[in-house]
Formats: sequence, structure tokens, C-alpha cells
Amino acid sequence: MDIRLSRPCIEDPTRYIAECHIGKKVSIEKLCGILRNINAKELKCSINLGVARFELEGRSVMIYQSGRVDIRRIRTTDEASDMMNRIIRLIENAL
Repeated sequence: MDIRLSRPCIEDPTRYIAECHIGKKVSIEKLCGILRNINAKELKCSINLGVARFELEGRSVMIYQSGRVDIRRIRTTDEASDMMNRIIRLIENAL
């Protein structure tokens, strides 16, 4: 799993946006169904655009059909890795 901390978050410069890649394509239709079933906070899904956005433990998560995942409000790569593992367990049926 490739994780990079990219630019600082606009709302809090002490936190970063982690750019990650799952390494597999994501079925956005299945993903949106999974996220609806768990009542993901602030959920926005666009099958046409191939992206889902939701809140998880105070962080904004965007998952793209390509397998790219952006997690906002991250402090370290270890924190990003921990969040990615949780996200993958959550959405594994959409991979």
C-alpha cells in the first residue's frame, strides 16, 4: 500500500491530506451500498464521476474508482496507514 502525505489541509495546516492507493479498482456502486448500509456520515456518492466521499472518525475520506484514496486531517503516515487498514476492512466487498 502506497501512502504519501501531500499538501497541508486548508482548515488546519498542522494536518495533511494522505494520498493512498489500494492497488485495485473499486466498484463505486457496491461501495456506495456498503457506505449507505453503515450510515456513513456526510456520504456523497457519484457513480458517474466514480467517487464516494464520507466522514470516518473525524476525517474526510474520498475513494475513487481507480483505487486512489484521499484522507484529510491526517497527522502522520502511521495514522494514515491505520486509517487505510480500517477503510479497506470496511469496503473490502467493493474491491
